[in-house]
Amino acid sequence: MTNLVRWLFSTNHKDIGLYCDISWGFLTFGISTIIVLLITSGIWPPLKNPRTASVTIAVLKKKMENFSSFFYFMILHYPYIVFFFRISIFLFLVFYRLILPLVLFFSHLLTSSSFFLITLPPEVQSPQALAHLGALNFYLSLYEQDPEWVAFIQHELNHNTPFGDIPVRLKLFLMEERLSNVRRDLICEFISQYERHEAVFPVEPYILEKSLRSYLEHFNYTDNFLILQSAYLELQENGGESVFFDRVVGFNRDFLSEESAKRTRIEIIRQQRWEALSVSKARLERAEFEHALLLFQEEDMKRKIFYDIFGTDTEED
Repeated sequence: MTNLVRWLFSTNHKDIGLYCDISWGFLTFGISTIIVLLITSGIWPPLKNPRTASVTIAVLKKKMENFSSFFYFMILHYPYIVFFFRISIFLFLVFYRLILPLVLFFSHLLTSSSFFLITLPPEVQSPQALAHLGALNFYLSLYEQDPEWVAFIQHELNHNTPFGDIPVRLKLFLMEERLSNVRRDLICEFISQYERHEAVFPVEPYILEKSLRSYLEHFNYTDNFLILQSAYLELQENGGESVFFDRVVGFNRDFLSEESAKRTRIEIIRQQRWEALSVSKARLERAEFEHALLLFQEEDMKRKIFYDIFGTDTEED
């Protein structure tokens, strides 16, 4: 039986270049099963290939047949290999499109929330210090913070502040964060109300932030918590009809008008360039069309001249 199997694999597969050494395994003929082993020793070129240096289409075709025969042999010998590949691709897609984004999202949340938390030495157990610490961490979590600023606060509390002065330093940092947060809230609310208002100049949000900061700096309102908070509450209640909104817009009217005119000019120039580009594209397409027509006419003319010359000679013959 071993000679029979060796004969099958040496005669039927020598043209496609597959040779196998046989020890034991499973080979089924009808209802009887014979134990044989099929170990592929490799894929060699066919015995009947021409020994030429150049690679011809026939050689490439034969190599493809060798590869396909080896592939089908592996499928027959390992029937679950296709299922394994499908499951592998499915698991990879699930991991890459579903699991990995969720892991990155939660890791970002964990790292960001833990990174921007201020801690105190274990020796500090003052209720006032712990209350200030909780409020400071709350304000630090409202907006995206500068890592250097948070590291500075932590370094000051751990190394440059005596234990007795930690509540005072925490209160100072807390007041600074409250002031910074209410200033950011005011800027966001002002930009939001300005974009809803129709009777103002259309400008970019960073121009609005710049104009609001210039107004606050001019009247020394930048570090006044009560004025910033009252202005924020007034904007929330009255919107674009509030007194604070009118004062900021009136104070920066010339600046906003100039920036709006610049934006309008930029949009006009962009529109003109876009229209010129469309016209140039249409002209190019028209020129290509006319060139194709000229080529067809030239071919028709050549064909007509050829027919006039050689067609007349053919009729005379």
